[in-house]
Amino acid sequence: MLGDKIRMFRLERKLELEGLAEVVGVSAMAIHYYEENKWRPGTEIIVRLAHAFGVKLTELVEECTIFHNENGEMLLVCTNTGNKIKVLGRIKEEMQKMCLIEN
Repeated sequence: MLGDKIRMFRLERKLELEGLAEVVGVSAMAIHYYEENKWRPGTEIIVRLAHAFGVKLTELVEECTIFHNENGEMLLVCTNTGNKIKVLGRIKEEMQKMCLIEN
């Protein structure tokens, strides 16, 4: 689950809740709730988390991919069971560069 991945990346990078929260622009309690899978971060926060960890967005959100629709919008899309596709959200233009991290 997403919360488990957030916790794993945070601990691997030896980040405290407060430090990660400051970088991402949310409260430490929000990070805690994300890690506990009590809250689901929005697309913008997911992008900020991936950037803070230095990973590709799709490494943080498994079973998802990024693509551009016919309007040129960047979308975060996941495949659910039964080959159903779900758009998790649109990635704002000013945040798109954060998604282009190559490791």
